[in-house]
Amino acid sequence: MPNYFAHLTFGARVLAQLPEDLRTSLAGERAAFDLGCLGPDPLFFYHPATGNPARREGLKMHKRSALPAFRRLRAAVEECVPMSRGYAAGFLCHLALDSACHPYVEARAARGELAHLAMEAEFDRLLMERAGLDARQAHLPPPAGEAVCKAAALAYGTAGPAEFRKGYLAMRRATALLARVSGTRAGRAADRLCGRLPVLAGARGMILETVPAPASAESSRVLGTLLERAVPVAAEQIGRFFAAVEEGAPLDPWLDRDFGGTAYRETEPAPRSVAVW
Repeated sequence: MPNYFAHLTFGARVLAQLPEDLRTSLAGERAAFDLGCLGPDPLFFYHPATGNPARREGLKMHKRSALPAFRRLRAAVEECVPMSRGYAAGFLCHLALDSACHPYVEARAARGELAHLAMEAEFDRLLMERAGLDARQAHLPPPAGEAVCKAAALAYGTAGPAEFRKGYLAMRRATALLARVSGTRAGRAADRLCGRLPVLAGARGMILETVPAPASAESSRVLGTLLERAVPVAAEQIGRFFAAVEEGAPLDPWLDRDFGGTAYRETEPAPRSVAVW
């Protein structure tokens, strides 16, 4: 699944595609929208050494239908909870990009040339460089305020605002550290350690070298195509979500899917196209 900068980039592109009135409305809650674009990922960083319920919820959510989370977010929007509209729209972006990219990432990682996290990191590097940013620095948004964390927590059944905020702060620290050691002797040593320990094998390549891994040229190209294809899908689904809220209609069946791309109910047939990998 894509890393944080890909999600933020994707969210910005989706936002630009929305109708003006909806785009303006969500722009007023941009901090919540950006945090929503990160989905449950901040919870991965909440006390990772302990088996706490908040972190477990973030991990399990990626493997289950997102529909319950959107039902909770719908209730928050209907109750006019501040920042809930922005978070819901961003959260939908996270689902759209993850579900579009995950099947390819898993298939490519199975070939053994490039690990899952390495693909994510290299794609983020490419997007940062295209944006004129230094990949040796972290580019996460500032820490979220109280209202944003309260809105975010409403998407979850266990994690509260405090857990979500602490998870996001830990995510910022870890991301900054990984960026800082990329291309350094310390980073190379840590990467070699990942290669020697089976429990950390999936993290090999996550700490970037000074130049992209040769195998990442193909994966970044494909991920870029998948990202672009998912933009109109996410924009349409955001419109449908808020239309359902306003009209009191059922949520779109498209939301009944997990972050890995598995749909649990029949949705509208996808347009036929040639696979990109």
